[in-house]
Amino acid sequence: MPAKPAKAPAKAAASKTPASTAAAPVVSVEEGLQLVKKAPKDPTAYLALGGAYRRASRYQDAVDTYKKLVALDPTNSTGHVSLGAAYMDLKRPDAAEGEFRKAVKLNPADPAAHYNMGNFYLAKGRRDDALSEFRKSTELKPPLADGWVSMALIQGELGKTDDAIQGYKKALSVDSTNVRALTNLGNALYTQGKIPEATDLYRKALRYDPQNQEANYNMGVAFADAQIFKQALSYWKQVVAIDSTSAVSESAKSSIQILEDFLSSQQGKEQQAPTGVSTEKH
Repeated sequence: MPAKPAKAPAKAAASKTPASTAAAPVVSVEEGLQLVKKAPKDPTAYLALGGAYRRASRYQDAVDTYKKLVALDPTNSTGHVSLGAAYMDLKRPDAAEGEFRKAVKLNPADPAAHYNMGNFYLAKGRRDDALSEFRKSTELKPPLADGWVSMALIQGELGKTDDAIQGYKKALSVDSTNVRALTNLGNALYTQGKIPEATDLYRKALRYDPQNQEANYNMGVAFADAQIFKQALSYWKQVVAIDSTSAVSESAKSSIQILEDFLSSQQGKEQQAPTGVSTEKH
């Protein structure tokens, strides 16, 4: 049995899409550019393009796009929420805070504004303030599934596993396709030894988002623990292929190296082992 190649299942990262109650099509950057070209005064086109830039990790382009959205519709809280989220991507929390506060002031009933304000507080280490904002995002209409997920993650860190599990389940009651909820619920069940239930949740998450690094990584952990090493390596290599620069990718690289070293050493031992000594008399 190798040294355990994975320390623990990975937490599902925050969504690249800003939490928002406004409907905007999910498009590629090229499609978003075409939408803006066809309707240069349509805020929804800029919202779609900004989201495409964020998913592509082109955060400065997202900021520039959302600034145009805010200029077109300055009293709409969604534009400020989205601009603030892009500032958070750029590690500019002070600029983000200003946009989130504008959004809350413009529309105190916007769940996305409170959710993103919670993310700001969490980044600043203000856990209680973050919890308060996340809770508001679940109490307003429509409630945000990600608000439940973020609250549950904090509860899990505080050792309140049962409360965290209930939070993930509430998130899924709001949005059964929420990949963060599926993955983190899987993690919580995994730590309780409920491996089949956990892997079912990881597989479901991957059906909705095959490129999700955390779900792929965690499937690798499950296969490694089951000593099905070929499958474990396959999932971890997929993590690296998706984005080799992420934190979870670094964990996958380490796990791959440990497991491959172990398999190589086992193969060497098999080759060196005696094949047996004949006891026949001649």
